[in-house]
Amino acid sequence: MKLIDNIGELDACISIASFREMLSLWCRPEFVDGHQKKESSRLQEKAHDTWKATGISENRAGEHTWTASRIQMQVEDLYHPLLTEAVANSFQVSGGTLVTGSNASGKSTFLKNVAMNSILAQTLGTCTCSSYRAPFLKVMTSMALRDDMESGESYFIVEIKSLKRILDESKKPEPLLCIVDEVLRGTNTIERIAASSQILASLHQNWVLPFAATHDIELSYILEDLYDNYHFEEEVKEKEVVFSYILKKGRATSRNAIRLLDMLEYDLGIVEGAAKAARDFEEKGVWESLKPV
Repeated sequence: MKLIDNIGELDACISIASFREMLSLWCRPEFVDGHQKKESSRLQEKAHDTWKATGISENRAGEHTWTASRIQMQVEDLYHPLLTEAVANSFQVSGGTLVTGSNASGKSTFLKNVAMNSILAQTLGTCTCSSYRAPFLKVMTSMALRDDMESGESYFIVEIKSLKRILDESKKPEPLLCIVDEVLRGTNTIERIAASSQILASLHQNWVLPFAATHDIELSYILEDLYDNYHFEEEVKEKEVVFSYILKKGRATSRNAIRLLDMLEYDLGIVEGAAKAARDFEEKGVWESLKPV
């Protein structure tokens, strides 16, 4: 049995070394303490042997429960290993992070990358960045959801169940990284903003590190005292929208949905009508009814 364990550990180490070799940039994570001694989690104990084998930087008390200080994460040159021309981003966050930006600007990819690197750090002792510094975190996500025809659940029901699972977990005073993409996208605008703001506010706990992406710019104002605002932006060149995929501080100030309709050669009447309707709503705060053509 000992021989089998040794062979398995050797195989795991070879796989980790091979993964590191294929990366253009990687680092060992540094885990920082924000804990007091208590009962260690099974996940931490299970990962411990892998950490030693891969030379991970270990700076933990050994047995944890969360104290009063807020969770912090500091990452330098984070990039996605599956993208051929990945753009690296650096950030330092303490508490909630709200990411806004246009369609296809990089919000979802960034959120997935944060979750993925947290898992890589805690399992393989390897991160696709130049520096990773954070506590040991349980990772939960609400992303890429779809309706469930087998159980008869609509997209919105699936979504609120997914969020409820995260909210329930956040009540435990244990370090938690939660990633939420497009909060409550399955319902109407008024209730989406009202409910989303309350859900995200509930995740504002010392032991929770929430990352959320949204198209609802209103949330960046409602939650500005609780969440740090970050955004991705783009540049329009004639009939082309060019994305930088660079994470910037502050809320998004541009939109591109109507521009993308124009790029895909929608009828000019649709594009111009949509642009005018958007401008009128921003000026007057009401939508005008359309007349028969």
